[in-house]
Amino acid sequence: MRGRTLFRAVLPVLLCLVAVLWLAWGFLAWSVAGKSVLTLLVMLVSAVLIRRRYRQKWPAQQTDEGAHFPPESHTGPVVLVCGDVNDGMFAAGPSRGTAQGWYLRITELTGLMPFAERLLARTPKMAGQLAVMYRCLPVQHEDEALLRASLKALRLQMKQLRELTGYSVPVVLNTEFSGPETPWIVVWGNTALVCPEGEPAVTLSEWQQSSQTAFIQPYLTQATSLLHSVMLDELGKADRLCPAVRPFAITLRLGSVSTSVAALWPQLLFRQTRIAIAGHVTAYEPCWHFADAVLPLLAPWTTPLPGGKTGRQVVMVLLLCALGAIALSVRHNQSLIRKISADLQRWQAIPMDNYAPKAQALHALQQDALLLERWQRQGEPHRYGLGLYPGNRLWLAVQQAIDTWVPPPPSPKPKPKPVPKIIRLDSMSLFDSGKAVLKTGSTKMLVNSLVGVKAKPGWLIVVAGHTDNTGNVQLNQTLSQKRAEAVRDWMRDTGDMPESCFAVQGYGASRPIATNNTPEGRALNRRVEISLVPQANACQIPGHTQVPSQDDGVSQHNGE
Repeated sequence: MRGRTLFRAVLPVLLCLVAVLWLAWGFLAWSVAGKSVLTLLVMLVSAVLIRRRYRQKWPAQQTDEGAHFPPESHTGPVVLVCGDVNDGMFAAGPSRGTAQGWYLRITELTGLMPFAERLLARTPKMAGQLAVMYRCLPVQHEDEALLRASLKALRLQMKQLRELTGYSVPVVLNTEFSGPETPWIVVWGNTALVCPEGEPAVTLSEWQQSSQTAFIQPYLTQATSLLHSVMLDELGKADRLCPAVRPFAITLRLGSVSTSVAALWPQLLFRQTRIAIAGHVTAYEPCWHFADAVLPLLAPWTTPLPGGKTGRQVVMVLLLCALGAIALSVRHNQSLIRKISADLQRWQAIPMDNYAPKAQALHALQQDALLLERWQRQGEPHRYGLGLYPGNRLWLAVQQAIDTWVPPPPSPKPKPKPVPKIIRLDSMSLFDSGKAVLKTGSTKMLVNSLVGVKAKPGWLIVVAGHTDNTGNVQLNQTLSQKRAEAVRDWMRDTGDMPESCFAVQGYGASRPIATNNTPEGRALNRRVEISLVPQANACQIPGHTQVPSQDDGVSQHNGE
């Protein structure tokens, strides 16, 4: 019993806890620390609620262990009988069970709501099986005001019961009048049925066609009049505290029941028909007072419905969490749409020929496309879910924008820097050993070098002399200088070029191109080198402007 009570206390709170955590971790754009704090707070509140609910339910279980509640397996109507209930009706105990329903006695009308709370604390699913039968005996009420006050109290109890269960509990108005004995007459909507015990029900009009029922008609007419003028009139009133109650059905029966001469019913009957109620009273079986015929009519409207007030609260929390998840999903998707739309607008606003800003906008679109593609493969985050995720449409728009990108044209390759052309002449072929005067047979070699070196505006003809390391360093440097001057003089005079086209340098043995330890190496080091070096205003006669040839691309470039 204790375990079942704990389960009933935990289950509603656990459902609400799961819903709140699903909303927090799936849809709130908070940090992990913030979500963790919220989770601890929600779990603490849940623990407090579980403890409070358990304390409320367990004493109720202990108090009502001996109560005659219907079994938990009962699925039919559970009728709470209140009003003019006496011991003769519940002689066998405070409850009466049948195959079609279960009756429970409410001793005081004000105890209707507390009794229902204890019943639902024990079996919450019976919230949907509840029905109220108000037993009214006009044969015993002498004061109409007191009867109306009792009916008003019933309206207040029904309001509270509706707040407990979440719906309007069916009310059956059960009445007994003194007079000739009749079966139960059940008025349900616009239908009036007469339900003899052990026989099929017939309509009231069919039953009244029998000659044996003719003398009963005055009783039925006055009973119906009393029902409408007092009971139904009071139940139909509505005010701020007590809303109106429309009975689900009205049950009426005549018989030799205990009657007070000063009661409302005998007074009305005598005043209208001059019929006096006989003083004879018949002791009926307790089951005679129960309108069992109304139970089949109640069955479709009283089915097991887990919940009650707690169920309504749980449904409300789940509904709020679902609506909150939808609202947050809409907000996250709108934020995603705004971000990608801003990137697309920026892309479209930048001209195609503005390559640097366009490249930055392209990078932003590529990052958006990568994110959307990853979500396509792995599934979008929960906060974008619930069928509102526009990722496919956004990805298509981003990809179409990326496809319009035209890369900038390649920058022109820089022209290669001109490398000076070097003509290397063997000194021993031009000069005698230790001499700086050209040999007679050196002309052919010099002519060939002159053909390879073409004087151009903006280029300087550099003639450099070199020796090996044999001999005195200073003499070698002077010899190399004079040999270079001799070659320059020959080229100047033979090629008819101004002296400004030339530069003469003597390096001696300072720039060897081979080792001086071998005869072959020393022969290579004894040389005269002729090279073209770019230099502004070189090889120009003062006062004259030379026009370069059409094929002189290098000189044109350097002259700029």
